[in-house]
Amino acid sequence: MQIKMIPIMPKEPFPDPAKLVQVLKDAVRDQAVEGVRFMSEYPRQSSGSSYRRTGTLRRSWHFTVEMNSGNIEGNIMSNSNIAPYNKDVQGEEQSPWMTDLGWRNIKGLGEKIDRDFPPRVELLVEEAYK
Repeated sequence: MQIKMIPIMPKEPFPDPAKLVQVLKDAVRDQAVEGVRFMSEYPRQSSGSSYRRTGTLRRSWHFTVEMNSGNIEGNIMSNSNIAPYNKDVQGEEQSPWMTDLGWRNIKGLGEKIDRDFPPRVELLVEEAYK
């Protein structure tokens, strides 16, 4: 499972392009950290359950931030070697009963990024060029 965030460079040049690249890279990294935190949060376990949670799914989430051909790319991923059931619990084809139990999913992560990332970038760029 993977979500990508790619900021679009502005049309107007900034006085210090290297500073802008670093600001955008920081914004992508911060959003990726928050995305991993979002996906790693488990729902409250029902009181009658005897299942003992291991935290394996939480540990499967990680991120990378890379620069390729002038693009800054943030990837939020869950390693299926660590948690082979991740697609059923939190993936795009999440089992309906996992949704009912309150497990977060890739769709929710995408919505969160779409909502939170643009204002985060705007704020960081404004602060950097005050």
